[in-house]
Amino acid sequence: MDSVERDRLADDIGDFRRALFPGFILQLLRGFEGDEPSVIQLATLYVLDRPDPPALGELAERVGRSVSATSRLVDALVRRGLADRREDPEDRRLRRITLTESGTGFLRSFERARADAQLQVMTYLTAEERALVAQAFTLLGEASRRRTNAQHSTDPEVR
Repeated sequence: MDSVERDRLADDIGDFRRALFPGFILQLLRGFEGDEPSVIQLATLYVLDRPDPPALGELAERVGRSVSATSRLVDALVRRGLADRREDPEDRRLRRITLTESGTGFLRSFERARADAQLQVMTYLTAEERALVAQAFTLLGEASRRRTNAQHSTDPEVR
């Protein structure tokens, strides 16, 4: 993809996102009644949405914050009931940070609200265009899973 195509696609993605974000984010945040999660809290929940819960130091590295700032971040998520600290079964000195049921539910609600907003925009497409977009999302989902698997691979050549 050349730079002109890349810029055009970036502009189109921006238009799409601007059409989506106000509605679905405001709808989602209404449930928090003035105690909305910050962007870093939301990003941290997504980092925790994996089968291998990190210890605090690992989480700090993944979110690009100091251990003390990450500890305060986790404290806020624990107070909200979105995350929990659990003893590592193999090393009792370590506490693993995990999503709670509420945390997982929040993320799924966030994703559902975003998908609903995307589907509303897609009603302005023809049936053929909707089929193409659905195929593109399938391909993007597959590429995302491959990327995630490559990032978590222990094979240095894959990274």
